[in-house]
Amino acid sequence: MASTKEIKNRIKSVGDTQKITNAMYLISSTKMRRARKEAEETKPYFDLLRHEIRRMFAFGGGLRNKYFDSNVDEEKPGGKNGILVITADKGLAGAYNQNVVKDTLALMDRSNDYKLYIVGDYGWRYFRSRGSKVCEAFEHSMNEPSLAMARDITKELLDEFDAGAFTRLYVCYTEYSGGMSPGAAMHDRLIPFDKDDFVPRGDEQAAADASTVFEYEPDVETVLARSIQSYLVGYVYSALVNSYSSEQSARMMAMDAANDNASELLASLQLEYNHLRQNAITQEITEISSGARSLRSKRG
Repeated sequence: MASTKEIKNRIKSVGDTQKITNAMYLISSTKMRRARKEAEETKPYFDLLRHEIRRMFAFGGGLRNKYFDSNVDEEKPGGKNGILVITADKGLAGAYNQNVVKDTLALMDRSNDYKLYIVGDYGWRYFRSRGSKVCEAFEHSMNEPSLAMARDITKELLDEFDAGAFTRLYVCYTEYSGGMSPGAAMHDRLIPFDKDDFVPRGDEQAAADASTVFEYEPDVETVLARSIQSYLVGYVYSALVNSYSSEQSARMMAMDAANDNASELLASLQLEYNHLRQNAITQEITEISSGARSLRSKRG
């Protein structure tokens, strides 16, 4: 049985750990709110950009672009797959990282010809340790995503796509669902985009746009190409922010659970400490009483 000193030291240790987990909870909460605020501030720009791309397709008729394709068969074998994987830099976030890894592994099983582009130290260490085909020149930390970070990532990925490193690019990330829920790991095809998602069909506003004459300088194809690159930045930025928010939410849940466990453990340890102290006091009283009786009997 542990002594009162050992239990007292353990109570102090658990209490110190609880202070750390509580601080981590508050830090994650602050980081998540800041990331969501920045994402909401940039969302109108990218929504408008998507609307303008739809307008260009309505205006341009048979407009073509290398980042669009309606004929890419998801189930058809062959072709090279690029996979952008977004994980955290560290653990202590429940099953957040493991869920992204499992979704990525399922996507990797579709084709033996793939290349991984990883954001986050956790994913980098995991996939390198298992000998996966990781792009060694592509390494980004998942530390408070920004538009500048999204631009750098997008530029590197587009350079790889233009060089023929892959024919499809997927992004594996975690969709933030709001509140304390960390959301679910998922993947989307990033490029080529499905052209049907941008071609207006039966939309009155789109019909009105199509009937309006617009002038594009130097031409609509060039403007579309530049707009698509900006839109891809927004897409990547959205995936980064969603993943980052989900990571912080998962860490908040993990730290909240750790705080609850620490409180239960402290209550149990305190009860055990009180019992030991009570037993020790009782033992001392018994010994004093026995000594007093012994003295009285000798005097009598």
